[in-house]
Amino acid sequence: MVMRLNLSRRIFIKLAGGLALASLGLGALGYSLGWFSPWEQAVFEKESRNTLRADGERSLVSFVRGRDAREMVRAAVEIIGGIEGVVKPGSRVLIKPNVGFNRVEAVTSPEILGAVIELVKEADPADIIVAESAVRGYDTSSNFDRVGVREVARELGVRLIDLDKEDRAVKTKIRGRVLQEVSVFKQALDADVIISVPKLKRHSQAVVTISLKNMMGIMPDDQKGMFHVLGLDQCIADLNTAFKPDLAIVDAIEVMTVSGPGMGKMVPGNAVLASRDPVALDLVAAEYLFKLEGHADPLRAAMNVPHIRLAAELGVGTNDISRIELIRREPG
Repeated sequence: MVMRLNLSRRIFIKLAGGLALASLGLGALGYSLGWFSPWEQAVFEKESRNTLRADGERSLVSFVRGRDAREMVRAAVEIIGGIEGVVKPGSRVLIKPNVGFNRVEAVTSPEILGAVIELVKEADPADIIVAESAVRGYDTSSNFDRVGVREVARELGVRLIDLDKEDRAVKTKIRGRVLQEVSVFKQALDADVIISVPKLKRHSQAVVTISLKNMMGIMPDDQKGMFHVLGLDQCIADLNTAFKPDLAIVDAIEVMTVSGPGMGKMVPGNAVLASRDPVALDLVAAEYLFKLEGHADPLRAAMNVPHIRLAAELGVGTNDISRIELIRREPG
């Protein structure tokens, strides 16, 4: 993405209005209107072409099984090119875990979150923040305390931000099918790099909640409510055209199956998945979830998740399995 070349997300949105512009081939329009310089135009076009395909014509997705969170996170990211390909020295990094609830089984595990923070630190960013706005009806700061996230942030010396209490929302123009404008917290708007670290779970309305849906946590409650009114699946896809994570790392150590996102049947997954293409990643992760449930055709079920399909249609990533290279690493 453009942020890898030290352009802030604000400039990215000004240049692109979301990655949908790239998929529609309208980058030249911004140049013709005087929105950005020839150099910025060239950067945008180059980065847009490479966003969905980390390796030639394919999006790389890693699937690592094991028992040690640090080793699994490190291996999963190294397989797809390493943290240095995402986080540049001096950049501002927002790590967005799923801490929407106050029960450990429903949130990103502190072990996985800690491993991600440690890995990001090695890239020498100027600032790392862990930030969240919880599910409506839950207190984000209380969630941090009850599930162990605050302790991890304190031990590793990174800022932990309850977006609902410590940040302000700003309106941002996007080019979605339903949304032309969305309010997001300023920390997300100002970040050079956003890393989504979701828990692999079922969801009663969105079927699954993985890296794409996790981005709803950068918005205040009124916007979350609006998504449900306007159509949750399309709104998730629309949001990710402008706020697609630069890297997504899925916590599949314990997977919430059957129902969710708060309470479901927990089964061992013992895996971490990662990609720079959140659509491809969510497709693979959803397939794994449905496989754990014993679904007769888990890939077909994953392909039928509406917001994953809609995000692919908007150019956020690919759900074409012929354009996804899945690299597995199993113990032994």
